Amino acid sequence: MTDWLLGIDAGLTNVKAAVYDESGAERSVGVASPADLAPAPDRAERDLDELWSVVTSAVSEAIEDAPISDEDVTGVGVTAHGHGLYALDGSGDPVRPGIKSTDNRAVGIRDEWEREGLLDEVEAVAGYRPFAGDPLCLLAWLKREEPDAYDAVETVLFCKDYLKHRLTGVVCTDEMEASAFTDHSTSEYATDLFDSLGIGEVADALPPITPSWEVCGEVTEEAAAETGLDPGTPVASGLHDVGATALGSGVHRDGQAMLIVGTWGQSIVVREEPPGRDEAAGSITRRYLEDGWLVYRGNRSAATCVDWFAERAGTDWHREAREKEVSPYEVYERVVDSVPPGAEGLLFHPFLHGSTARPSARAGFYGLRESHGSAEMLRAVYEGVAIAQCEGVRGIADPSSLSTVRLGGGGAKSPVWVQIFADLLEAPIEVADGSEAGARGAAICAAVATGVHASHGDAVDAMVGLERAHDPDPDRAETYRHLQRTFRETLDRIEPTWDRLEELRERTATEDG
Repeated sequence: MTDWLLGIDAGLTNVKAAVYDESGAERSVGVASPADLAPAPDRAERDLDELWSVVTSAVSEAIEDAPISDEDVTGVGVTAHGHGLYALDGSGDPVRPGIKSTDNRAVGIRDEWEREGLLDEVEAVAGYRPFAGDPLCLLAWLKREEPDAYDAVETVLFCKDYLKHRLTGVVCTDEMEASAFTDHSTSEYATDLFDSLGIGEVADALPPITPSWEVCGEVTEEAAAETGLDPGTPVASGLHDVGATALGSGVHRDGQAMLIVGTWGQSIVVREEPPGRDEAAGSITRRYLEDGWLVYRGNRSAATCVDWFAERAGTDWHREAREKEVSPYEVYERVVDSVPPGAEGLLFHPFLHGSTARPSARAGFYGLRESHGSAEMLRAVYEGVAIAQCEGVRGIADPSSLSTVRLGGGGAKSPVWVQIFADLLEAPIEVADGSEAGARGAAICAAVATGVHASHGDAVDAMVGLERAHDPDPDRAETYRHLQRTFRETLDRIEPTWDRLEELRERTATEDG
């Protein structure tokens, strides 16, 4: 009898639900897109009832398209974007719309904490420096700007935990998400930090921790009627999508690395022990599976940069895609491949939404000449995103010390882009099989939780295969060494202008208002 596993992945852009068998074969995928809310500049929210409706639609589609019935699903795993804020009141209802991790409303609070040395305190205890879209900053913003909502907070959750709550009625988080609030020396919630940050009132709203590979609850009758799942189906606690994508790509052992090129870009290394504070400055450290740690750096706009540029300069590319009845990304691939490495001396900084290491960072093209056209600019966008993420890896580990580097997310579908990463990192880069690594990572959590596989190692061996590998080209690598040096030097020199430009934007907005 085949064991069927359902993985749900609620990303920053789309919600995907995928059905797998115990060998990892992807048998169906349901996709739906929730509407994003932007109630003011720099804000990114979601109506949580609408998000749940989108999830139920994706799950129903996946089950209907797979060769199974609802009672055949052995277990469910859930992942979603991390950070942000999804808070419930005493009745288990949302206190307000969910806030996504791309939200920037709390940047002023984050800057205050930086000046006061509070970010140093958080980093020393929890292993990271909060950014504007982090729940600590957002809770402080809520206290200051929406006190009624703040006072109503009974439970602080992450996106995937809210979805588990809708599936099972259970409130909990996992070891990876929880480590945003824990003392890494004890793995206990660091409630004193909440007092230091002025949000001590919500320290007791932190949820219980159920490890990602354990069952946290069962599908309720109500959720079953909405999703098409069988009541009583076990649900695993699941992972933050950074961890789920790594796991679903086969990256789970010490010395392995993962590059995720999605809405966000993530540069990830698995470690047996958390790094020292100076060893991985600017990085985020999180618990991962039974006895490991993920150390990662995030760029808040990766593949988003391609979409942003193509919307503004890609009219001809979109027309070609319609005429040929192909995806626009196939056209982008041809265009990028037609331009030599280095984009004819053009450089792009991909910080449309800043970065976790440099929250005030801005995007920009540098070196523009009259001879440059949209093709060179698109190549520069691909290269700029890749450089930023490769710099992230180098900030965590020496690439030559890594046993495996894999690339996932939507960017993995582009052989040209993966080759750029290999040439920049000067290391072989592998792409795992399957189209939905995050959903498969969630399904692996379900496989271990329900005993389909005895361990994460067994599950990865059975469920994750290799689609292709890209070896670095020495000639292109030499070109990219020069480009990377220029990227760093330009970034350091341009950084002082970011705050001045932000002041100008705010002054202009005030005058217009």
